Amino acid sequence: MLIGIDLGNYGVKTSERVSFLSKISDVENFTGENEVIYEGRKLYVGEGEFSTDWNKSMKGSTLPLLFTSLAKSSKENIFQVVLGLPIQQYKQNKEKFKELIEENRGKTLIIDGKSRDIIISNIEIAPEGASAYYNLSIENKKLIGNKPLTIVDIGGRTTDVCLFKDKKIKGFKTIPVGMLNIYTDIVTEVNSRFTESFKLEEGESILKDGLFLYGEQQNMSFIKPILQRHFNSIYKELQLNFEISKGYVLLTGGGSLTLRRAFQNRLKNLIVSNDPVYDNVIGFKKVGEQLWLEK
Repeated sequence: MLIGIDLGNYGVKTSERVSFLSKISDVENFTGENEVIYEGRKLYVGEGEFSTDWNKSMKGSTLPLLFTSLAKSSKENIFQVVLGLPIQQYKQNKEKFKELIEENRGKTLIIDGKSRDIIISNIEIAPEGASAYYNLSIENKKLIGNKPLTIVDIGGRTTDVCLFKDKKIKGFKTIPVGMLNIYTDIVTEVNSRFTESFKLEEGESILKDGLFLYGEQQNMSFIKPILQRHFNSIYKELQLNFEISKGYVLLTGGGSLTLRRAFQNRLKNLIVSNDPVYDNVIGFKKVGEQLWLEK
């Protein structure tokens, strides 16, 4: 089976539209939920703390998350896999990342009480952000035509930006700003204002649902400046490094759902993806189809 997988700093996503948080814990939760036995170790996927290490080839969680995502995505045992790296890391870390997977092609794990033997027969690495290009709708492809396209992919730890001209990548940059940075600032501000001890993992729920403390919903007006600050960091880099007034700008990635309105207020040439969470992984799968199915 051919599949695209994004082992993001915040969430794991696959082209089969499976997603879960990029967290693994060995602390027993007593309910048995999310339990995976990987190489004899009992782990709980989607629980624990986030890893903010940029280099996926060095993360201890990379392989357990990868094989769990394969097991969750299909009942098949043999996979052709396309994974992604932040575009600015792509050339430097691609071979190390690929080598890690090639040296660990087969694993046995127990998930949902069933033993699975998973084998990766083929592996390829693609640049994040750029891969969203291959998931453009026919309507957007017609709209863009031969004009330049700047893709802005807002992820968990980074924002990947790449410029396409004549269907080729002509420029790229990874900006060290993503949703985990926003959640960190929100939690830090909440803890300071209310003398609490919220963790990073609670930042998303505070952003989405507000803050209920002392029997009432608290004023959350302080979040707007945080979002504005991080948007400004991304937008400044776009202005300095890309001619975003030319052609079109495609906004994608899970973080685009939070910062979409700010981009819409600044850019008249903005295209907002209809499938921002899965753009990359579907693009990864299409890269694999060109590599392995069209020969």
